[in-house]
Amino acid sequence: MAVINILKKTACWSAVFLCLLSFGTASLVLGDQSSGTVQNGEVKITGRVGRESTAHPEKIESVKPGQAARSASPGLKRKVTAGWYGPGHHKKRTANGQRFNMFENTLAHKTLPFGTKVRLVTLDKKRSAVGVVNDRGPYVKGRDLDVSYALAKQLGFVGKGVAKLYLIQAEDDDRIK
Repeated sequence: MAVINILKKTACWSAVFLCLLSFGTASLVLGDQSSGTVQNGEVKITGRVGRESTAHPEKIESVKPGQAARSASPGLKRKVTAGWYGPGHHKKRTANGQRFNMFENTLAHKTLPFGTKVRLVTLDKKRSAVGVVNDRGPYVKGRDLDVSYALAKQLGFVGKGVAKLYLIQAEDDDRIK
């Protein structure tokens, strides 16, 4: 009987260790900005929105390819630093499972839900373009977004490689005129 109790305790502690290990791995993937809860045996991991935005946590969700795009949170408007990516990633899988097409208006963001539709505007407000989040990133320090070649071309920073932009909710176009 004592051996069975020891085995039960060992199995229980092994399960706890594996859960903690899984949560730690998810924390690394999410950039150590995660918090989690366990409810009814299910682990729910949430990540915070970037440093400059609200302190309310936002769930990181996955959207299946072909699912309708959604807009960013109402009132979301902030300055971001964006880089672009293209030929080296063309036709490779993005974080949401779609194949990356450098000629479509897509972008990578660390926390915005996949399918989120945003408008990007140059600081001088002379150029703007709408894109949809379909990937995670960027993984370069000091950048908030990675945009596709198509978006970078529309916004005029292909040659520079990096630009400061406004990221705003796509429906609030009157705020940028």
